[in-house]
Amino acid sequence: MVELTGVRLRNFKGLRDYRVTLRDMNVLVGPNNAGKSSILDALRLLGPALRHAKRRNPKTLVEDGEPIFGWEVPTTTIPIRLTNIHMVSESGESEDTSAIFTCSDGSTMTLVLKDSARCIFTVEVNGPRVSTASAFKSRFPLDVFAFPTLGPLEDEEEYLTDLYVERVTGGRLSNRIFRNLWYRQSTLFPKFKATVEATWPGIEITAPEIFGFAPGKLEMFFSEKRRDREISWAGYGFQVWLQLLTHLITSERATTLIVDEPEIYLHPDLQRRLFELLRATGKQVVLATHSSEIVNDAERDEVVLINRRRRSAKRITEIAGLQEALFSIGSAQNIHLTKLSRGRRVLFLEGQDFRLLRRLAARFGYDALADGGDLTIVPVGGFAQKQRIEDAAWTFKQVLKAEISIAGLLDRDYRCDEEIEEILIGMREGVPRFHILGAKEIENYLLVPHALGKAIEARLRDRPEQMDRYNSLGPDPSLQILKEVTEKMRVDVQSQLVAHRIRYYAKSGKDAATVVGETMAVFDAHWEDPIARLRIIPGKATLSSLNGRLEMDFGISITGAQIISHLRSTDIATELHDILADLNNFALTHEAPNSTLATEIEIL
Repeated sequence: MVELTGVRLRNFKGLRDYRVTLRDMNVLVGPNNAGKSSILDALRLLGPALRHAKRRNPKTLVEDGEPIFGWEVPTTTIPIRLTNIHMVSESGESEDTSAIFTCSDGSTMTLVLKDSARCIFTVEVNGPRVSTASAFKSRFPLDVFAFPTLGPLEDEEEYLTDLYVERVTGGRLSNRIFRNLWYRQSTLFPKFKATVEATWPGIEITAPEIFGFAPGKLEMFFSEKRRDREISWAGYGFQVWLQLLTHLITSERATTLIVDEPEIYLHPDLQRRLFELLRATGKQVVLATHSSEIVNDAERDEVVLINRRRRSAKRITEIAGLQEALFSIGSAQNIHLTKLSRGRRVLFLEGQDFRLLRRLAARFGYDALADGGDLTIVPVGGFAQKQRIEDAAWTFKQVLKAEISIAGLLDRDYRCDEEIEEILIGMREGVPRFHILGAKEIENYLLVPHALGKAIEARLRDRPEQMDRYNSLGPDPSLQILKEVTEKMRVDVQSQLVAHRIRYYAKSGKDAATVVGETMAVFDAHWEDPIARLRIIPGKATLSSLNGRLEMDFGISITGAQIISHLRSTDIATELHDILADLNNFALTHEAPNSTLATEIEIL
């Protein structure tokens, strides 16, 4: 499947020469006037250019005395204003503006804007020249859909002609034809209805109906707490949510979605929910946002920091970079304090574990934990900081006299069963909802051959030769690859388990040789069992090695989200289900607000 892998803008608005790499999920952040809108505008231009090239054969155009083989895209189909899009050179002359798009197969597509009045579209491919519309459609199976401007719905909406609705759909006036659109999309409406009611509990919505004549008008009702109301009576947040879901559902054929600041009018919970819905489409997403909720929910390398003073966008690869991104959108550390004063529940986790924990919770129906809601998530550096959790519990209760509920979840690492049991007993005296994973770390729960195999097969579906090579590895190729990439970890894992068990038993006076012998017996049993092995190895490192092998052998990689989408309930250990269920109940707990809490937290 051909995908967009990058865009280079030259003399495009405020960007003289700027590059952005694109992946499946791209969350563009940066202060106002950083260049985010320019990047989205270039992608908005690509949409009509692709559609035009799929309907018209290219031809030879003469520009500045030179022949160019391509298409002239009608300006009437372009969704942005071409005036003032050009930059002026240092000599004072207007220069051509271009947007060059690279694709995963090595081909490029170029848009050149001439004198704010013309748009020329050309392609370069490896192999025979694309000379027909059908050849272009086959070579570039791309479709870019840009979410239009969101706004309040019309108080009254006349029944409009099919031609007008078709022309306006997807444009800046989409919010004015909302009922007309769903009056015509009867086959998709059941899916829209189900999605609305699933994402906005307590709501039921009905299809629009026409009444009156000369001209007729459309009404569309929703029901909440047995009260029927026309959608124009709803708050702006609900109206915007209806439009966002409409664009998600009606853009099913698109391969790339362009979304600009969708968080306007949306509660933070809905911002996070929208981001998960976008991810769940499986499409490439380019999203510009000022929402710290969305940035916090994105994987670090999905966040792209836009700054026109640089030559290219910076993709975040570390925690410090993510903090830079948060600061660039005006987010400060007190975001956690605001949430804490509202929800009064704190969940301590290691590093970025909550992203995977939420996705696992969503997969298996632990909805309150998946939503996150008013939970305040506090990352800790690792097991060594478990004292911080105890200290927080004591401080909230004894010093602030505040009713703050605390839960914690830490990795097991290489600790033995006896040490884990001792820690749990001690910690739960002050923090009843304290848990330790049964596997080494949370990533170990993704090392499920069945789910890995399904994720790999999905990536290889359009690559028959690589699929054949993958299947030739044996009856369970994913398990075979896991065994091979983990075999080199044997000595290190064995050494770590022995060292940790000796450390634990050192205070008991137990003979070291006995401790080593006991550890080796347990280790050998686990290592020879290919499934048990996957619980004691380093999960993060294994996934990284697995992707390195997949990239080298098959030219693909898989993500945690892709693996989780194929997990079955029976693939997950009972102990993790118990943890998810307990933390889900923790997320559901909500006590009466404490009016003095916000002030007390600020003092802390």
